[in-house]
This record gives sequence, C-alpha cells and structure tokens, in this order.
Amino acid sequence: MAFLVANSYLGILQETTRGTTPPAGTPVYIPVFSPQVTPMQTFLRDEALRGSPTLVYDQVQGVRHDEYDAKFYLYADTFPWLVTSVLGGNDTVTGAGPYTHAIKLYNNAANGSQPRSFSIMDFDGANYFTMTGAQADSLALTFGAEAAAEATVKFFANPYTSATSAPSPFTSLSLSTEHMIPAWDTTISVAGTTFTYISTGELTLARKTAPIFTMGTQAPLTNFAGPLEVTGKFTAVVNSNADTWSTTASATALTRSPQAVVITMTDPNDTGHQFSVTMTSAQFHDVKRTRGKEYTEVEVSFTANANITDASTGYSPIATTTINGVSTAYQTGY
Repeated sequence: MAFLVANSYLGILQETTRGTTPPAGTPVYIPVFSPQVTPMQTFLRDEALRGSPTLVYDQVQGVRHDEYDAKFYLYADTFPWLVTSVLGGNDTVTGAGPYTHAIKLYNNAANGSQPRSFSIMDFDGANYFTMTGAQADSLALTFGAEAAAEATVKFFANPYTSATSAPSPFTSLSLSTEHMIPAWDTTISVAGTTFTYISTGELTLARKTAPIFTMGTQAPLTNFAGPLEVTGKFTAVVNSNADTWSTTASATALTRSPQAVVITMTDPNDTGHQFSVTMTSAQFHDVKRTRGKEYTEVEVSFTANANITDASTGYSPIATTTINGVSTAYQTGY
C-alpha cells in the first residue's frame, strides 16, 4: 500500500514554554506545499587504528536536531504567524474590520531577544511528526508578475516524535477560506516613487538560527536565533536610459544612498486584505544589466539598514503590516 501526498497538512502552535507543546491550545493550520522534515542525526566515526588497511570501525550516534522546510502561498490571515516566528514582536491591532496588524522586531536583552518558539505538526499522509522548540531560521519571499507570491520558511527544532494518529492538540483540522495573494497585485515604492517596471522580486529575513548543545542530552539545550539581517533583489525592465540605480550621476547602487523601500502585496479577492513591509533605510548594491531576453533588464540587490523608525525598541531594518479580517492579536504580552 502507498500513501497519498495530497492528504498532507501542517499545523503550528506557539509555545508558552520553549520546547513544550501547550497541553491546551488552538493550532493554526496553514496550506503548505513542498514540506520536508529532516532529522539531523550526526554519527561519530571510530577511526582508531587497528592494524588493518581500513578506515571506519564503528559509528556512534552524536547530537541531533531536526529541521523543517516548507513553501507557502501568502494568505493574509495566517501569514502573520510566520512573520511573528522570525521577527518575534508583539502585534499592535487597530481598525474595526478589516484589521491592521503591525508586527516588528522583538528586542529584549533579558531573554536574548529570542522570538517565541513553535510546535510543528506535519502529517505526510502516513505518519504524524511533531517537533517542539522550533525556532525560525529564515523567511524568504519571492514575487513575480506572472506567479503567486510565495514564501519559504525554515525552522530548527528538537528531535521529532512520530505517531500514526493525530497527536493532541493537533486533532481537529480546520482551514480558512482566505484567498492567496497573486504577485501581480504588488506595489513597490522607492523613496516615495512607485516603480511600475519591476517584474520580479525577492526578500529574505534571516536569523542564522542554530542549535546549542550541552552535556547530558542528545537534543539541543535551545535552538537559538541570531541577529536579523534583511536582504532582497529586484529585476526590472529597462524602460529609460536614466536608470536610477546605475546610470545617473547619483546612482543609488553606486553611491551611499539609503532609500525607503515599501513593498505592498494586495489580495484582490478579499477586500482590503494585504501584506506590506517597510524598510526605511535600504542600500542598493550589486547592480548589473542582463540581456538574456529580447529586451534589456537590470538586476539590483539591496540590504536594509537598521534604523529607529522601523523599530519598536532600539533598531530594526524592517517593519511589517498585515490587513485582514482577524480581530485578535497574533501575539501580545511578550
């Protein structure tokens, strides 16, 4: 007998105690594709010399953490959970329907400025895999005029437990009817000017998360998120011989010229719903012309500088805003 991939699904639940799935809680189920659970079991090789022309005599299990990778379309009602997993900040909710959710970078030296961890439950059509203490490593967005907006997420987690039936509290699958966001309905502004000739874009929020191992247990003491770095790239049609990034006297990719960049992805089917990011001080760099098509294009990368405008406390390179029909905050009191 074989098992059907189409029966797969993902549930996540924010943890109150790191590494412990809450005994009672309401998981969030997010439509997912290309999910991958990877046990990162190391083995220690015994290569001690024994008078024979061979190398490996034994392999003993070493430390282990697990990783979870997946791709998602952008759904305005569930995507803020993934944003929270990377940025960690509390959600400030305003409005009366639709509601505006402002999520920024969490900054609190008292607990290492660590975002809250998540429990992840992945059903692959045959078995249920539950990973606790999952800390987001990266959130990468890709958007192109002819495709849906997509996000790739990577988590580092404790070693999974497997089951043949849905474990508590992931026992009642419930999915919303929110529509995914097509990338064509994206507005990009640079220094207050809307750029209408960008065809594709990328944005990556990276935390350089890694497991920390200590004596007495094979699993990590914690999966630790590092400082946030935000980078991205645009591909644009060259529709002027006065390209702002590389041909003008004050070309912004060739001089120190931080620019405010705002990317807004709008859902055309759920009225008023959208996701946007603001990078108040983004430096463009690594610009190049490409001629692989019938028309000339330009590619340019950028790195967002930390600033006080995008931060709740201290500095941050980015701030996010989501507008949807969810009235409650995604995270408070942290």
